[in-house]
Amino acid sequence: MKQKILIRISMTDDKTRAKAMKTAVQFKGVSGAEIKGDHRNQIEVTGVEVDMICLTNTLRKKVGFAELVSVDKVEPPKKPEEKKPEPCYQPWHYVYGVPSSYPHPCDPYGYNAKGYTEEPVYNHEPNCKIM
Repeated sequence: MKQKILIRISMTDDKTRAKAMKTAVQFKGVSGAEIKGDHRNQIEVTGVEVDMICLTNTLRKKVGFAELVSVDKVEPPKKPEEKKPEPCYQPWHYVYGVPSSYPHPCDPYGYNAKGYTEEPVYNHEPNCKIM
């Protein structure tokens, strides 16, 4: 679990800040360190399974007064869901019950001309009366 540790250290000049950074970064499990605070007297250490008590004691021995301020769990940023494009739907073009292999935007053979797409007209009153 990645964690963020904030330690307040009595640092007055750049030499002690550099020494504190060097000490913190060389510690086991530390992945990064950054100096923060209004007076640049806090160091923020991020890492996996960092022993914060041992780190604070080491900073006390090498730099000076050190106080553990906070420990927070770092959560990975959430990735937004990728929107999948809707599948392109092209209906099959049927000409007299046979699907065409390639859907043409316009009918090259003229099957959609008048007379081919309309239903045949049946005469309900035939003139021939055989029955």
